[in-house]
Amino acid sequence: MCRAGSPISWLHRLLQRDCIQLTMVLLLVCLCCVQCGYTLRHRLKESFVNEKGIFVPVFDNRTDETGVERVFTNALIRELLSRREVIIADRSQAGLELKGAVERIDQGPTAFTDPGFRGLQPYRRLPTEMGVTVVLSLSLNDLRTGGRIWSQSFTGFRRVATPANRTYDFEAPSSAGLITQSIVESLYADIARDIMRDVYDDMVELF
Repeated sequence: MCRAGSPISWLHRLLQRDCIQLTMVLLLVCLCCVQCGYTLRHRLKESFVNEKGIFVPVFDNRTDETGVERVFTNALIRELLSRREVIIADRSQAGLELKGAVERIDQGPTAFTDPGFRGLQPYRRLPTEMGVTVVLSLSLNDLRTGGRIWSQSFTGFRRVATPANRTYDFEAPSSAGLITQSIVESLYADIARDIMRDVYDDMVELF
């Protein structure tokens, strides 16, 4: 047992004091990081700030996927609203216009069944996983001057499993194809949400 005035007791008190000081420093650093992160998420670059707000028209659709433009338009509006940005429904009342276009949607198998799966011929290999890539372009325009302030392209990608385990006969590839297409289309909302987060990250001021 250590006496109060012993060197070991003194060293013990010194270590306790240093630990308390180190803990206080770490807490202050964490607090500053949290505060800075909050500011980064909510402070737009100067080019995106306009007291009249932003008008977001329906995206142009340059693909063969009908209706996909509305999925990505709605995702952008939801993202901006969740960040408490001012969205204007009437173009004539807005100060800025944020236009988007669905440039390309690519989909293709990323994995296949083994040869002879479920009695199929060895050359009839079905996809067990599909990959979907979406490319968007966006531009910010000043409605007063007509000038372009900002433009950028964004890419999103997701994978999805296909219902290859439902394959039992030679007719399965065609039926599985229809089911697979519906599964692929269900990914658009998830990809849109991912891309719009990247869009907003590109809009905020880094400091």
